[in-house]
Amino acid sequence: MSYLGSKAASGAYQAIIANMPAHDTYIEAFLGTGAIFNKKPQSITSIGIELDKVTLDGFSTNHAIQTHNTDALSFLENFDFSMAGRTFVYADPPYLPETRTSNKKYRKDFTVDDHISLLELAKKLTEKGVQIMLSGYPSKLYDETLKGWRTYEFQVMTRGGARTEKLWMNYESNSVHWASFAGVNFTDRQRIKRKAQRWAKNYKALDTNERLAVLAALMEVE
Repeated sequence: MSYLGSKAASGAYQAIIANMPAHDTYIEAFLGTGAIFNKKPQSITSIGIELDKVTLDGFSTNHAIQTHNTDALSFLENFDFSMAGRTFVYADPPYLPETRTSNKKYRKDFTVDDHISLLELAKKLTEKGVQIMLSGYPSKLYDETLKGWRTYEFQVMTRGGARTEKLWMNYESNSVHWASFAGVNFTDRQRIKRKAQRWAKNYKALDTNERLAVLAALMEVE
């Protein structure tokens, strides 16, 4: 049986990972079945938090990760970010009740007040320089509370049909890190991949002086 709110669907995990910034420590605040963690490039340190023990017991991975069966908000409030290097927190909480179309329930649900607490904590962590991404269905509450944050929307297929998911990020788009996940959908990712391969082939055919000139020109653009 699929996990409620899972981001394993094609198009979902790629959009999320493509928008992640460079980091040393990765914290996934609502680990679930670990769909994002298992597909993203690995970090120096990875931490997964999941309140539902049944879900955590079923979590499987071939990668190194510290798992914690505890409340995500309490963990983040007490975590020493000063010792973790460049830290990135990805939070995919249970969907806001008002945005849900399914009658299915989470074993460990999240109330509106819980969402408000998460958003307030996200703003506090932003002041500490922590890079954060939150995901969910489009929400007025999130938009108003995280005013000024960068957002990104993408389409996913659910059992009820196509739905729009949204990301809220407190860092700039030029911070994104993994080009292999770039693109808005599978076709776009393949197009970008082929284009990058063509450019790499052309670059490889250049002599040393031409390569230096091209690199210098690219650095000026960035």
